[in-house]
Amino acid sequence: MINITVEFFGIPRQRTGEAEASVSLGNDQGTLAGLLHQLSRDFIDFGDTCVVDGQLDPLYIANRDGEEFLTDPASTLKDGDRILILSSDAGG
Repeated sequence: MINITVEFFGIPRQRTGEAEASVSLGNDQGTLAGLLHQLSRDFIDFGDTCVVDGQLDPLYIANRDGEEFLTDPASTLKDGDRILILSSDAGG
């Protein structure tokens, strides 16, 4: 299992109603696409608003550990990653 902590900011936080969520993914689901799929199942409004065709809508962006922006749905996630999901204009 891959355990990921997700922090939500702006619209993603409004759609989930949460500031943070813990997500466990199977080893074969440890990608950004796998995470977005699980989040869309756990938070229907988030999936309807922020995810398009298995990837983040261009209005939103994912960041790993405050250091690396993730744009490729095939980006591999590691156990313990902290993923921030925010509006793409929120980062300045």
